[in-house]
Amino acid sequence: MDWPLLIEFVRQRDPAFLVQLKGVPDAAIAALAADRGAVLPASYVEFLRRMGSHSNGWAPFGATCEHHFAAIVERLDEHDEDAPPSDRFFPVAIETDESLVALYDHYLDLQRVEGDDAPLVMLEAGVPYQVQTPVETHETFNERVTHGLFHRFQLRHCAERDVVALGGTRRAGEGRAGLQQVLVLLQRAGFEPALPPLGRVACLRAGSLSVLARVNEDYELLTLLLGGDNRLALKALADQLLAGLPGARRPAGPREG
Repeated sequence: MDWPLLIEFVRQRDPAFLVQLKGVPDAAIAALAADRGAVLPASYVEFLRRMGSHSNGWAPFGATCEHHFAAIVERLDEHDEDAPPSDRFFPVAIETDESLVALYDHYLDLQRVEGDDAPLVMLEAGVPYQVQTPVETHETFNERVTHGLFHRFQLRHCAERDVVALGGTRRAGEGRAGLQQVLVLLQRAGFEPALPPLGRVACLRAGSLSVLARVNEDYELLTLLLGGDNRLALKALADQLLAGLPGARRPAGPREG
């Protein structure tokens, strides 16, 4: 993942945000990884280096999930024999909302690292690792960070928003196929990538209009979050997507906000 590009994307939209970020020293990251026998993907290491101690309120795993380095170290220092082996599953976010029926923490699956990235899975806290099956999130660390940054620093600042969905029949590969259809349609309409596209995430812009496309492979569902400052232009974009993508629809219920 191109971290300098991501940081520049944020800088152009909210330079004050970057001032408050605080990273973790390389030596501390290397020492923890070595102590646990974990080979961490380069993108996660860079995330820790840039904002592992303080991310200025940005919570890529959700408001109740603690992702800072100190919390990760504390969890690993518990030395719980029922915890997952950290050289296979490395914790990156700890659920803190104790009102939940079950607390699921996020882990990197280090046996499936590809390049600088790794898939995210969830395991239930307090339940022996040996009797659990990791819950697939169907996203990688890079995908989570990319769509989180685009939503936080682009879509959230749009005055108008809408949602279009495609697929959801659980046919294998339907979500990614839909994403490719969307990319072709949007590129013909003048949209360009605002951030580098990933396997299940694409962030695009054309003028004041923005699109965040995400594939949920649990349901083979493609969700398009649309944003803009002009209601008529946004409606025209949504209508174009609904007309150009067979089976596309506006989901029932409240729109993304």
